[in-house]
Amino acid sequence: MKRIPNVLASSLENLYLVGGAVRDLMLGLEPKEYDLITTTPLEKISLKTFVESNNGQTVGVYLKGKKYDISYYSSLMEDLERRDFTINSMALPVKKDGMLSTEELVDPCGGLSDLKAGILKSLKPHENFLSDPVRVVRGLRFISEYNFNVEHDTMQAMKNAVESINKKTARERIFPPLKKFIEGPYFRKAAKVALEINFNKFFSIPLENASMIASLKPYCRWPALFRKKRACFDKFVDEVFPPKRLIRWTNRLVGFLEELEWTKFEWTVKITESEVECLISILKLFNLNSDLVERYIHLKLAVTPQDIISIGANGREISIIMIEVWKKVLTLEVSNKRNDLLKLARETLKSLQSKHTAMKHR
Repeated sequence: MKRIPNVLASSLENLYLVGGAVRDLMLGLEPKEYDLITTTPLEKISLKTFVESNNGQTVGVYLKGKKYDISYYSSLMEDLERRDFTINSMALPVKKDGMLSTEELVDPCGGLSDLKAGILKSLKPHENFLSDPVRVVRGLRFISEYNFNVEHDTMQAMKNAVESINKKTARERIFPPLKKFIEGPYFRKAAKVALEINFNKFFSIPLENASMIASLKPYCRWPALFRKKRACFDKFVDEVFPPKRLIRWTNRLVGFLEELEWTKFEWTVKITESEVECLISILKLFNLNSDLVERYIHLKLAVTPQDIISIGANGREISIIMIEVWKKVLTLEVSNKRNDLLKLARETLKSLQSKHTAMKHR
C-alpha cells in the first residue's frame, strides 16, 4: 500500500489522507495529488511550507518531487460532508510510520459505493454548488476523466449553479478543471452533460461539435473547438486565464486552418511537426482537403533558407521567397528540383527588389 512520507506522518496529529488521492487509490490508480488533513495547527508545522489557498487554510509542501496539501480540521465528519462529491468524501487514516490501509477507509457519505457504481453525486448538491460554483466544472471534469453518470439532484444543482461560476469564482480557479474536462477520455459524454446544464451559455466554449471533436487527441481539441471562432476564443481567454502556451497553440492552429481555407501558404515556413499532425487530423475530421499538408510532410524541399540567402536575399525576403517556393511545389506548378527552385527564387527576389525600388521612388 502507499505511504505518506514519515516526516509528515510522525509530526502531524490525527492525520488523514482525503479527497482525490483516496478516490484514485480505491480505483487502483496512482494519485496525482495528495490532500492531507490534521488537527495540528498549520502554523506549528515545522517543515518549510508555502501558502496554497487564498484564505490561508491550506499549506503545501514538496517532498521527493511530490506535492502534499495540508489543511487543518476540527471535525472529521464535518470536513468530509462539506466536500464536493461523495467520491471525494472518503478518508484514510495515516499511521505514524506513514502506512495507509484501504481496510480502514472512513466513508460516511457512501462514496465507495457511488465510486463502484460510477455515480457522481453530491451529498448536499444545491448548498454545495452555490457555495462554490467551480464545483460544476469539477463535476464535468470527473465525468470526462472517469465516465461517471450524474445523479438526478446533482445534475439539477449543477444546472442551477452554472450561471454563478463567473460571478463567484476567481478566474484562475476555473481553467485547471476545465482543461481536464476538455481533454478527458470521456469528453463526448461530459460535453453532453455540459450542454444539458447550459454550460456553453455562460462560457465562450462552442460545444456544438463536441461529439465529433472528442475523437481527436486531447491537445488537438482546442483548435478544433475554436475553428472559425477566433473572437469566441479571445473572449474565452478573458474568462478563464488559460496558460500562454495553450493560447499560442490554439491561435497558431486556428490561423493555419484559416490560411488553408484562404489558399495562403505562410504556414509552410512556420508550422512544427506536432502542429502538422494535429492540423491534418482536424482537416479530416471536418471533411476538409488535407492534400497540401500531407504532401508537405512527405516532401523534402530541394532548397533551404541558406540557399535563398546565397542568392542575395536577406531579412523578410527569405521567408517570402520560401513561401513562394513551397506554394509552387505543393500546387505542382514547379517540380521539386534544385535548379528549378533556384530559378524561381531568383525571379521572386528580382520581383521583390523591383517593387522595393518602385516604392522608394514614389
